[in-house]
Amino acid sequence: GVEGLGIFKGRVVRFESLPDRKVPHMGWNRVELPRPASLGWDGPERNPFFYFVHSYYPVPEDPAITGGVTGYGGDFVSAIERGNLIATQFHPEKSQSAGLRLLANFVKKHEKAEVEAGAPA
Repeated sequence: GVEGLGIFKGRVVRFESLPDRKVPHMGWNRVELPRPASLGWDGPERNPFFYFVHSYYPVPEDPAITGGVTGYGGDFVSAIERGNLIATQFHPEKSQSAGLRLLANFVKKHEKAEVEAGAPA
């Protein structure tokens, strides 16, 4: 593993390159959401596709912060969420309608939280 940013307890692991699994992991892949509202997702597809370009993945100590899991020669954590933080191994900005929906839901959720807390909109 390698050292991460220290935002959550755990480690960061580089994918092992195998004949049937190239590194970096590039392309479209499904993200399995462990809870109905994981990542603030409200789309029609229960386990949406997102676009990935990465060589590492997190292994959090606390499985409760897992926001998404993806298969690539085995399952790995592809998103974490805790409080107002969402971190993904995929690129929402390159993930077409699913990515735009994810980003819009994140903004909407946090705008609502700011208004409820009395922060200027």
